[in-house]
Amino acid sequence: MFLWHPIIVHFAIALLSIAIITDLIYLISKKEHFMQIATYLLLTGTVSAIAAVLTGHQAEEAVLKTPEIEALISAHKNSGEITMWIFIAVAALRFPYIKFKLFEKPLKWIYYLGSIIALTFLLRTGILGGEMVYIHGVGISEEAKKPVPKPSFK
Repeated sequence: MFLWHPIIVHFAIALLSIAIITDLIYLISKKEHFMQIATYLLLTGTVSAIAAVLTGHQAEEAVLKTPEIEALISAHKNSGEITMWIFIAVAALRFPYIKFKLFEKPLKWIYYLGSIIALTFLLRTGILGGEMVYIHGVGISEEAKKPVPKPSFK
């Protein structure tokens, strides 16, 4: 069975991280094109996050879970779902902020606080996922875990 999660999750991480950074650039520069770019990145990143969570459920069913990593898998799954819902909320909040020009008022700090919280959860989820794969070898085949022989140039 081919697992899409390791591919899709990178899109979510990249798009959402860059969306928040682009939003912060808009906050500093006030250049309208940064707001437009951030909107597109946030929307496509949120869709990617939904896909990452759905394919993550598929991947969870396909991997061998040992008792020592069960808690780590659960923490990663829960963090991913929380991250997805926070980004859905941030993306939904963005449209009234744009329509009613709330990015020009003190209420903008509510949006930016939500964005920073979302980015923090995104990074936490990514770190947990990286720990699962690169430290514990979750989802890595036994063949891939074998050490690669060093090349001989003799």
